[in-house]
Amino acid sequence: MTRISTFISLAILLIAGLWFVYLSHRYNVGIIIAPAFFILFLLLLYPAIYMLKSLSWEFNIARHLWLHCPQPAWMLLFAKLAICLMQMLVIMIMTAALLLCGIKIGTFPEELNGITQLNIFSFIIETGIYTAVFTVAASIYIGAWATFISVVSAAARNLLGRYRWLAGIAAFVIATWGIGQLQQTWFYQQITRWGQLSIRLHNFPEIPAANIHPFLDQIYAGQILFYFLVTAILFALSVWLVDHKIEV
Repeated sequence: MTRISTFISLAILLIAGLWFVYLSHRYNVGIIIAPAFFILFLLLLYPAIYMLKSLSWEFNIARHLWLHCPQPAWMLLFAKLAICLMQMLVIMIMTAALLLCGIKIGTFPEELNGITQLNIFSFIIETGIYTAVFTVAASIYIGAWATFISVVSAAARNLLGRYRWLAGIAAFVIATWGIGQLQQTWFYQQITRWGQLSIRLHNFPEIPAANIHPFLDQIYAGQILFYFLVTAILFALSVWLVDHKIEV
């Protein structure tokens, strides 16, 4: 159902990206960096927007077909998530390729004459890998919340009618409030503050390490595991609601 719109979006992205590559070569390399950061922000929200839009359309327009599908709910939800992530990765790879091309042939301002193009290129690649991993992980987490809100809203349709979206918002507020309260407890600190990850940037020595490393050193394996478990619980609750609480 999203194949045609996906190809159109990719074509627009490619044409616009090539235009910005040309502008970065003619004027300034900074012209292509700003749109890249904007696309990165959109990718962070992409799974959430995709799941909300897709589930909302199917629950409202093709509700009987979706709920009568022979596949279980977990398979249908994860199929949507897999398609969404595949589209997201294609957009991410295309954006990264256009950004690197713009940097490779772009014109650098005089303020950066002391920094070699090779250093900037290497720095973009290194930070891009970290950013891509974080974006994919964070977008899945946000997408899990969007799926949960959409399913809760659909489950409350017979009870609240057109105001069913209030149930989704209420569930989100209550759940996030509960997680926020948990994060302030001694128990949360004990189960998450282990496995400290030390990440270092090596390809851009001109950037003071003190401005970057303290932030990167605040990442713990326990925190990653905690958010992974929250994501799994949100998807599990969504699956259970589809199987037991949503009626045609």
